[in-house]
Amino acid sequence: MFRSGCAFIRELGKIFYFRPGHETNPTYYNKDVLKVIANAIKWTASPHGIEPVYGYAEPINPIC
Repeated sequence: MFRSGCAFIRELGKIFYFRPGHETNPTYYNKDVLKVIANAIKWTASPHGIEPVYGYAEPINPIC
């Protein structure tokens, strides 16, 4: 079992990726895994809201 997670901040948004384990293991019943997910939800919730940008926008990263 290889648990992993990472966090990103892009413009006004936050992204959290979490891979808690394999589906054959009852991972989502583990209280520690549920705590990580709850903390991630709280962290990604923006206190000021996200302001959408409409129309054309330059890419954040260059396309190779």
